Amino acid sequence: MTFSHLDDSTTEDAWVRAGALSLRHLSAGDFAEGGTVLVLSAHPDDEAFGAASLLSRTHDWACDVTLLLFTAGEKSHPHSPTHTHERLKQVRLQEFDAALALLNPSVSSRFLEFEDGTLADRRDQVLQEILAELSAAHGPITIVAPYSGDGHADHETLGEAAVAAGREYRARVLEYPIWYWHWANPADSTWRSWSFLPDPEGLDKQEVIECYISQTQSLSQQSGDEAILSPAQLAHLDRGGDTFKVTNFTGTGFSTEEPGVAEEPGVNDAHTASRVFDDVHIDRSDPWAVRDSEYEITKRATLLAHLPRISFSHTLEIGCSIGVLSEELAGLSERVTAVDASRQALNIAARLRSGASGVSYVRATVPFEWPEGRFDCVVLSETGFYLSRTQLQQTLQRIDQSTTDTFVLVLCHWTGEILDWPLNADEVHERCLSFWPHHRVEFHAEAKYRLDILTVTKPPTAPGPVDAGRADD
Repeated sequence: MTFSHLDDSTTEDAWVRAGALSLRHLSAGDFAEGGTVLVLSAHPDDEAFGAASLLSRTHDWACDVTLLLFTAGEKSHPHSPTHTHERLKQVRLQEFDAALALLNPSVSSRFLEFEDGTLADRRDQVLQEILAELSAAHGPITIVAPYSGDGHADHETLGEAAVAAGREYRARVLEYPIWYWHWANPADSTWRSWSFLPDPEGLDKQEVIECYISQTQSLSQQSGDEAILSPAQLAHLDRGGDTFKVTNFTGTGFSTEEPGVAEEPGVNDAHTASRVFDDVHIDRSDPWAVRDSEYEITKRATLLAHLPRISFSHTLEIGCSIGVLSEELAGLSERVTAVDASRQALNIAARLRSGASGVSYVRATVPFEWPEGRFDCVVLSETGFYLSRTQLQQTLQRIDQSTTDTFVLVLCHWTGEILDWPLNADEVHERCLSFWPHHRVEFHAEAKYRLDILTVTKPPTAPGPVDAGRADD
């Protein structure tokens, strides 16, 4: 998702007419007394714009509350002629202290000093900071973080990490959207399962917002110092309460809470892939019979026969399992980097490898970890449906950043029903096709699997408006 803070914002009236104020209400009963609340903020003002009502209420719940601030948001105005990054860092941290004092002076906060805009590149460190903080937690745990589908890389990284930590600590996770209200359309049904926490009596949200004048007002009259947040965007933030996507890991499974919907068994994604596929490969060394089944042999032959080139410099295969396709790709590429989340699968691949094939096997959980290299061919086969929508989007961004200006993308996925995983073949392929508008379809087939082979040509980059990686609220 790429957007600019300069884009026209979906009006607050449109959200209200669609029912944004009629969502299920959270109350004190949803928060166990005597527990731990950990609030995560990517930038100063996230906590005020996304969780002000919650922060102002926590003293009533007798909870220990800690706020982790990951960056100072020092790159909010990358082209400012009047404010250096260091100066903006000082300003925004002062604003943060003032806003938190208004919301709840008893909240303990800690600034972690990550560089603004880099959280996606430091996912492991981000998660470790959260887990370290939770290691001393007591009682029921609630983790509050930016929404993992917010469209801003720093926000989404924190949201993903919060969900991973919530799963590990059997916590309740509350994700607060900020930029979603700006770029999304009320026709998107995603938000209808979310919950609303009304502002308590006495909370002056406008006073809190005014603490962040570096974001709500121009730094100067010069170009590059314009306000980040327009009045239309600020209207979303002064709705009269906080809106949260609530995921509850406190039971044996987890659920995204909706009124009248029972808790469902856990759905896997990239966070559970390593454990799940290690178990699968321990049970059977070739769990999908990729070496012997006619279906798998025919599918690989079709894929290889329709590649638009007969030679590649460096091929990346995402989700290689025991490496059968990897070894065949080696015949068409000087180098092949084959990654999988399962160490057990890679051990089997290493035993089966055909001598000096030029294949390097790398254990990595995509998109959180990524191999080094510049690739001119990427194969995403029977793997995309194991990712959440956000994780797939992050994977596509990783591919885009690590490939040559023109590259071949191979998408191949079984079209049968996928149980306990987020996506299906069509969802994966359509999301990939829409991510790269400048592509040519070299081959498309639908049998028991869907195969799309593309040549992608990236448009030349040019300076433009602030996008999701720069607008930092």
